[in-house]
Amino acid sequence: MDEILSLIKSEYGIVSNNITPTVGGFSAKAYRVNDINGIDYFVKVYDKTLPTTHFHIERIDNYMPVLDWLAKSPTLHGRILTPIMAKNGTYKVETGSNLYVLFLFVHGNLPMIQGMTHTQTVELAETLALLHSTGENIPFETHGLDEDTSLFFCEQLAQFLDNLNAKNEILYEIINPHMNILYLAIKQTLHLRDSIRLGHSPLVLCHGDAHGNNVIQSERLVLADWEDLRFAPIEADLFIYAWHTHGDALLKAYAAARNGYKINHELLYFYLLRRRIEDIWVDIQRLTEESPDKAETAKLLEWIEEGIAGIKAIYRH
Repeated sequence: MDEILSLIKSEYGIVSNNITPTVGGFSAKAYRVNDINGIDYFVKVYDKTLPTTHFHIERIDNYMPVLDWLAKSPTLHGRILTPIMAKNGTYKVETGSNLYVLFLFVHGNLPMIQGMTHTQTVELAETLALLHSTGENIPFETHGLDEDTSLFFCEQLAQFLDNLNAKNEILYEIINPHMNILYLAIKQTLHLRDSIRLGHSPLVLCHGDAHGNNVIQSERLVLADWEDLRFAPIEADLFIYAWHTHGDALLKAYAAARNGYKINHELLYFYLLRRRIEDIWVDIQRLTEESPDKAETAKLLEWIEEGIAGIKAIYRH
């Protein structure tokens, strides 16, 4: 961790002797740094050698300037993370094997998905409504933020299923009984992509991952973890209602905040199914292409089982 403090001093001009690990997102390790002036910062460290971090790393130059502009906007200031620019004029610093990004630290509690209250859920809906409106007014060119509709992970998961056998004993035992539903879900997702999704407009700036694990209850609710920021239909954010205890309140509050916006429930279904498939594939990729320890392996296997159960619970025959 001394290396991180040295890097932050040289690349950001922030002097600190105090760094501690903290809760981060799925894709990176995270640390809290307190500088000599009493200001706290949040540092995310991406391991560039891991296959599952490549997508997030490649998008940093595209989404961080937009996030910075949003954080300074009158409508979203105090509601979202504030990134810090490095001396090199970008929002990242790289070493041989790692990449670093820096934000102002937000003091508060993490309600998590099941802990979101009705009040917090309504505030989240209002923040998303503000994001979708504010994103229409970005005063500079945005590049690389259009939603990827190739759904490459569908093909990759299908290929993995085609080749799965008993040699991979643990994964085979978990996945083999559900092979048919996974193939059907992939096929249906691609069909919905080619019909409901590709025929839809307009697109707005979406967070892409606005569940309860990515919010912080500070003086107000703060939306964190912006790695999936992209232009997509509004439902690309609202599908997450299905993961919240007060999900119906999320949809109702959003519609009210957007002057009675009529939510497309077919799109909600598409994005929910899409997300389940993507999560299953990423967890499989981490298991088979990276080197998780015993505890991480157990968690990934649990998430894969939960993802399959989630598909079975929502799949429309």
